[in-house]
Amino acid sequence: MALIQEMIYKVKMSDWDIHPSKTCLLCVSPDYSSIVTQHLCHGLSMDNECFHVESVNVPFPDEGVDPYKDIFMLNYADWVLEWDNFILCEAGVIRGGNYTWITEAMEKFSDKNYHTLSLCENIHSKFKSELVSEYYDDDTEDLHFWWEQPNKHWSYNGQSS
Repeated sequence: MALIQEMIYKVKMSDWDIHPSKTCLLCVSPDYSSIVTQHLCHGLSMDNECFHVESVNVPFPDEGVDPYKDIFMLNYADWVLEWDNFILCEAGVIRGGNYTWITEAMEKFSDKNYHTLSLCENIHSKFKSELVSEYYDDDTEDLHFWWEQPNKHWSYNGQSS
């Protein structure tokens, strides 16, 4: 919770031109990030209004990205009609691949403003979020959240679950 509170503070202290009436939070990887995004949605509320949230599903490491890109582009085509700004919210950016393809798709489709944040980000990630609560080094430590349970898509201690 402390990292979420820190992120709320960082966003409030940023110069981002955001307001719930014109900005949508994109919850990237909702199976991990929804808890973070919901707290941000309420913690950043303004004028008695919470931010609208949309989910962006992304592939696990053992899945292909193309079906997820297709679904995202269909959804994004609708979202840009309603929102001026987007904030991509991730609990953890490990390699940066998902933020990379999402932001590239957004830039190809429209000139809407977007910002990126991550509760935790690997220092070796190819994508660098604008705001990060905590950096970690995946050469020396694994990223694991208290709400996370083993699943078949990830390797744990060298073994699939």
